[in-house]
Amino acid sequence: MTLKKFLHALNPVDLLRRDFFIYILIGLICGSAAVIFHLSIRFVFETLQEYKNQQIQWLMLTLMISLPALGGLFIGFIIQYVEPQAGGGGIPQTKAAYWNNKSILTLKEAFWRFILTVISLGSGGSLGREGPTVHLCASIASEIGQWLKLRREAFYSMIPIGMAAGLAAAFNTPLAAITFVIEEILLHNYKSKAIGGIIFAAVTAAAVERLVLGSNPVYLVGLPPFEIDWWMFISLPIGVLGGIFSHIFVSGLLNTRRLFQNWKQCPDWGKPAVGGLAMGITGTTIFLVTGHEGIFGLGYNDFNDTLSGNIFGVTLLLLFIGKIIATILSYSSGGSGGIIAPSLYMGMMLGGSLGFLLIHFFDLSTNILGGAALLGMGAFFAGTIRVPFTSVLLVYEMTGNYSLILPLMFGNMLAYNIAERLRPIPLHEALLLQNGIHLNYQSSQSKH
Repeated sequence: MTLKKFLHALNPVDLLRRDFFIYILIGLICGSAAVIFHLSIRFVFETLQEYKNQQIQWLMLTLMISLPALGGLFIGFIIQYVEPQAGGGGIPQTKAAYWNNKSILTLKEAFWRFILTVISLGSGGSLGREGPTVHLCASIASEIGQWLKLRREAFYSMIPIGMAAGLAAAFNTPLAAITFVIEEILLHNYKSKAIGGIIFAAVTAAAVERLVLGSNPVYLVGLPPFEIDWWMFISLPIGVLGGIFSHIFVSGLLNTRRLFQNWKQCPDWGKPAVGGLAMGITGTTIFLVTGHEGIFGLGYNDFNDTLSGNIFGVTLLLLFIGKIIATILSYSSGGSGGIIAPSLYMGMMLGGSLGFLLIHFFDLSTNILGGAALLGMGAFFAGTIRVPFTSVLLVYEMTGNYSLILPLMFGNMLAYNIAERLRPIPLHEALLLQNGIHLNYQSSQSKH
């Protein structure tokens, strides 16, 4: 390279006019969209919760059961007659667009996924907002690339960049967002040059989220730093059980989804309502037994209470089982929402259950229950979503607790390897295969 070309490459005006400006623009827009998405879900959920809690008991319980079904009915009509691609979690659709559809996503599909996820989670559906946020931001980035008429190589980078911005803003976890995109998308494409854009967009989106919602971790964990101790060997059974139960969860979800797909007696628009009704009955039953409503919606209150050691005993196990059933019903029937947040919830309850047993039999500090819950979050997530490095960073960034990083890494890798042996195909790809979509990884050769 000549000196003239070198200086031209470092020209700040040229950089601003090109890639750097685009990355920052995507980060700003995606961060803002993710914040609006989050606030919209919270507003609808809290408004309905407040109304429900003001009613007499029989009416309150009726609303707990019926609201997810009514939300599912609305979702079914929109998917049937307006936008067929707006159901599900969003990440499988994003991967399909990247590998099979020349990285083209539309704002129409993203808009309706936004609306349907707000309705789904706002009415109490047992799903997460992270997958839809990833899809929303990938669609925004794709539209920006189309509008700017970017060269082919730069345009194909838009979806990974948008995905990173979306997850960074959804969870306030820029590092985990970067590794997530690498593990979920780019491992099949080692020549990708999108890494710089992914970092810029993720950091910018997370900065927007922190400016609006604050810089605290998603889960306010009151746990002190842990010293290395023998009890941390609990990561072994947590890793084993995390791998086994994540496999059971994924198998149950895929099999139940297939049953709904083959259920010809019920019209497609009615299936999300049926799933919502069954999910509402499940969540209400768990509420009557435990007094906790974490089966509904995102369950953030249960997250913080468990990690602080305020939920214990058989309640942890019931919430674990209830969340598995409710999430399978919500997702497999055609609801709109993702699997990431529910998998973290399930893992937290699984790890917390083992932590409670440890405390009970060895008379240890109650803080250990919260520590075991953190380990469970990572292990179940690693076994379900199959992104082991992301699972470590995600739990760390979401909770701000670094002292468990070593047992967390060990348990996560153990769960990941067990789940992979039991089912080699990851969840998001298996969902696409159920729809008859095979990802064309060979297209990576034509992208660069």
